[in-house]
Amino acid sequence: MISILKKLPLLFLILILAGCGGGNSSQISNPTITLVTPVSTVIAAGTTLQLSAIVAGSNNTTVLWFVNNIPGGNSTVGTISPRGLYTAPNVPTQNGSVLISASPQAYPVISTSFTVSITFANVSLSGNYVFSISGTQAGSPWVTVGSFTANGDGSVSNGTEDINGPSGTSSAIPFSGSYLIDANGQGTATFTSAQGSVTMSLTLNTQGQAVATRTDAGSVATGAFYPQLPTALTLTNLNAPYVFSFTGADSSGKLLNAVGTFVTNGSNTLTNAEEDLNDGGTTANQPFTGSYSISGNGHGTATFTDSIGTRTYDFYIVSPNQLQFIETDTLGSLSGTVFQQQSVTSTTVFTGGYVFYATGNNGTATYGVAGGFVTNTTSSGNINAGTDDINEAGGIATNATVTGGFTSGTFGRGTITLTGSSGTTNYVYYFISPSAAFLLTTDANINASGELFFQSGGYSTAALAGNYTLTLTSLVGSTVPSSAVGLLSLNGTGALAGFENTNKNGTSTGQQPVTGTYAVTPPTTNTSTRGIATLSTSGGASTNFAFYPISNSSVILLGESGSPVIGTLVYQY
Repeated sequence: MISILKKLPLLFLILILAGCGGGNSSQISNPTITLVTPVSTVIAAGTTLQLSAIVAGSNNTTVLWFVNNIPGGNSTVGTISPRGLYTAPNVPTQNGSVLISASPQAYPVISTSFTVSITFANVSLSGNYVFSISGTQAGSPWVTVGSFTANGDGSVSNGTEDINGPSGTSSAIPFSGSYLIDANGQGTATFTSAQGSVTMSLTLNTQGQAVATRTDAGSVATGAFYPQLPTALTLTNLNAPYVFSFTGADSSGKLLNAVGTFVTNGSNTLTNAEEDLNDGGTTANQPFTGSYSISGNGHGTATFTDSIGTRTYDFYIVSPNQLQFIETDTLGSLSGTVFQQQSVTSTTVFTGGYVFYATGNNGTATYGVAGGFVTNTTSSGNINAGTDDINEAGGIATNATVTGGFTSGTFGRGTITLTGSSGTTNYVYYFISPSAAFLLTTDANINASGELFFQSGGYSTAALAGNYTLTLTSLVGSTVPSSAVGLLSLNGTGALAGFENTNKNGTSTGQQPVTGTYAVTPPTTNTSTRGIATLSTSGGASTNFAFYPISNSSVILLGESGSPVIGTLVYQY
């Protein structure tokens, strides 16, 4: 009896082990999930797509939904409900698509997913915007700056604009309007006020901005729409250092460029105000005085008093970091951008590679330059590697090696000297930030202004790939003024294709197919990164460009054939 009892625990153990295997065991398995692919995986911005997923192997059939790995998504990538209803964002994401994923709540470590592509729609132009458009109307300088609300349904409300043109200046003109945005982000818009209608061709990018060109008969002008921060409408004061770049004509019709800086102190007075002017070839560096006031709803007025007199401006607030100005007196037709100066001190200097452009005139000839340079960090102030391209009234100086130097001073102001095969050009600059600055020529013969940017990419043909918005603008004083906006797709191997709407001398061509090629030449010890491109329209016309990449997402263009133009490519997605 005792021996049998001692063997019972071993018997129980054998029985337990036997129960864990064999044909009568019950297997433990994980749930599975399957996405039911919808009929179409391409939807318009702002629309919805109903998705479903099937969970098997569990009594818990609840599904967890993700957009770009974000539970439930968000306003940038779109949202998805617990029942799988996906709502696309108003603006396509930066790569034009999102990844929708589903996991079983019972076992969330597994998932299944697919990609949804998002196209542009009317809702992609939605909210408050500030715009600035400048050029010519009936052969005379014309500029408008204003704001409006895009309702997302193709209608425009709350429009207010200032115009400085052949008929004089007009402030706070109410207007209404309409627009239509295609799936690729191109579209049209019409603004109508008591002074008539302005029609435009547009191209949107995924940052919510749009580039625009007028398509009215007899006018040539380009500009941009900027999304306006909601806080701009309630802003009551400014309290920061700012830098500005204005261009236009003086009272006699001569080209006038101005760059400078001022500080706002929250009490409507400008301090530490300094400017550099180039008025028809006459240059000056001088202090000025000024004041400003904000009237509410994102609008304001300002006065600048210098040796020429007192100029009055209206401005529209994009954000506390950006203001768009327009002159409202009889002294000229200046307009431009004011940026809040960021992280700039008296010791801020150029370090590394930069690209730049400037446009204006040389006497009566049109003048445009684009280029790049690298500073020698072992020898402060030296520029020992650079390249530029100059288009002067259609006469081209291409791919010239340049050298030079720079100085720096207080309030972010300094000078640059560049010497190449076409001679020496002197510039004054004002830092916007350590990676960007406004430029102005200070030579008696060349009157041109532009910008300078730190170069952070785009060093190869393969680096430039994707969809890019295109803008082209003829140089000041062109005998055949022209402008264009469009959309180009670069394939990363040197081929491009797309569409553009061109306005030549006041006659719009409508949307035309474009094909072409591009190639990037990497930098050497003596030159900067530079590219060449050719654009050909369906009518057979071809234009050659030199270009300088700022980064993989933005490029400066300078026309080297046909009517001289300056332009940009900005990444859409």
